Amino acid sequence: MDGLLVDSERSTRGVWQAATAECGFELTDAVYLSLIGLGADEAERTLARRFGSGFDVPVFTQRRTERMRRLLASGGIPFKPGAETLLEWVAASGLAAGLATSSSRDEVRERLGTVADRFVTITTRHDVARGKPAPDIYLAAAHSLAAAPSACVALEDSFAGVRAAAGAGMPVLMVPDLAEPSPEIANLTAGVYPSLSAVQQAMMEAWGAL
Repeated sequence: MDGLLVDSERSTRGVWQAATAECGFELTDAVYLSLIGLGADEAERTLARRFGSGFDVPVFTQRRTERMRRLLASGGIPFKPGAETLLEWVAASGLAAGLATSSSRDEVRERLGTVADRFVTITTRHDVARGKPAPDIYLAAAHSLAAAPSACVALEDSFAGVRAAAGAGMPVLMVPDLAEPSPEIANLTAGVYPSLSAVQQAMMEAWGAL
């Protein structure tokens, strides 16, 4: 969802960096990139390990949450180009779409609104024992769709997400957001695309060939 369907990673980076600064620490762009795709709890534990005992996680959580609520209330997170068109095409094609996200259900509704209803199932970090890059979210999503992982196609933007989907045995199509794939990540994918529109075109061509 974040960074793939909605253009949230840049906004979220600003929110997290501002909240970190209010707590007396600096969250660099490079460190933030390492957090993308992780659940908020894993990301906060990563920051706590990096910054040490002086980093007050509850205060940080409160401040980033308040900042994000203000941002959402201002309508500050748009959909990525091609996202809604792709979801409409998937539904019209009779394909079952499941959402596998590190965000919470509340965050899904906040970011997607009624677009969330286009998914047959929604699997979040809170539905599984381990978050991305572990494969749990994608395994649970496939199970919720009554499908074998190998019969699914995962769309991802983050390194952690690609590792999670590949670990679940799914072919992965990556649309990079803030970070271009490393050779290792690219090798885990079935293709890297510049946009969701390009993904839709590739899927339409493949679907038409079946």
